Amino acid sequence: MIAPDKHTDIGTSVPYVAALALKQIAASGVISYDDLKKYLSKKVKHGLGDTFVYSLSFLYLLGRISYNQMLDSFTAKI
Repeated sequence: MIAPDKHTDIGTSVPYVAALALKQIAASGVISYDDLKKYLSKKVKHGLGDTFVYSLSFLYLLGRISYNQMLDSFTAKI
C-alpha cells in the first residue's frame, strides 16, 4: 500500500524505496536489475520483500524510469 498509516514502517514503504531507487538510477545513468536490488537491499534495513518490485512498478507507471529488456537494466527519465 502506498498511503501510510500508523503501523507503516517508513523505511520499507514504497515511496521511500522508490526514492532510493530513482536516486541510484539517476546517479548511475544505467543500472542493471541485480545491481539495483543489491544496492537497495543494503540500504533498506528490514529487507525488501515485494516492495522492490512495487517501487519499480510505481516509478515506471509514473514515467520516471524506463526498462531496457535486452540489457535487463533501468534508466531514469528526468
